[in-house]
This record gives sequence, C-alpha cells and structure tokens, in this order.
Amino acid sequence: MIWRALRPTAAPTASVILTPIRFVLPVRTRTFSTSTAETNPPADTPAAPTLSSSSASPFTQSAPSITSPQQAPKVQLPYFVSKNNLDNFSVYHRKKAGGNLKVTLLKRAEGNLQALKHDLKEALQLRDADVSVNSVTKHIMVRGHRRDEIVHFLRTMGF
Repeated sequence: MIWRALRPTAAPTASVILTPIRFVLPVRTRTFSTSTAETNPPADTPAAPTLSSSSASPFTQSAPSITSPQQAPKVQLPYFVSKNNLDNFSVYHRKKAGGNLKVTLLKRAEGNLQALKHDLKEALQLRDADVSVNSVTKHIMVRGHRRDEIVHFLRTMGF
C-alpha cells in the first residue's frame, strides 16, 4: 500500500506530459585557428602589379610565414594511458590514514605497467618505493599529491 504522502494528489497536467525531457551531453571543444590562409590566384589571371622596392612604404610588413613544427617520429611505447570522454587523464588525489598519507592515483593504463612505472619514476625523480603498481586494478599509485606533474608527463609523452 502506498502511503498517503507518496501518492499523487491529482493527475499530471497536459503541460507536464507534453514537455520534452532534455539530456545534456558533454561536447568536446575544438580550437579553431583564426589565421587566414593565403590563396594563390588562378594561373590564367594576371597577377596584380607590385611596387618596386624603392617606392614601397617603410610601414608595410610581409606576412610571417607559418611553418608547422617538425614532429619527431613517434616511438612505439609498451604502454598506453587513455583519456576519458572529456579528453582528460584519469589522475586523482587521494588522502589516506586520516589525511596524513597523500597519494596520487593514475587509472586507465594499459600494457606494460612496469615500464610506465619506471618512466614515471625517472621523470618525476622519485624513489622506487614511492611508485607502486596494482596489477589487479591496473592503477599506479604515487606517493604525494603530484597530479599536475603526472599530467604534464603524460602530455609530453604524446598521450
């Protein structure tokens, strides 16, 4: 039996029934370049006349050439750290032992976790005892709150 307080007092109105339910889904943001692309005129049209160097104004500047940075070929690593659907790494701060023990937890790592532990230990200049791997949950625990350093390491590694 439904208690009197939980039962609706009247039937729902038509406006409540006809109102669509809206779901808000996260949208990935994209950065768009604001630079304008230079286009070359077609070959059959004559080019515009140019001024000689003696009659050119000293205030005119040439457009800086935009070159893409040379990217080194990616090295195949024995591990991979994935991101969540909001394009963030799963790196979290945890407090244990009443707040006295501070731990940073790295989740969503795949592959050779011992190699990731070794690279992370060298990059952050930590002792071997400060970094541990839970092979069951596939989490890497780092002693101390080092979220920003770990995220910076992962971004520089190309994840």
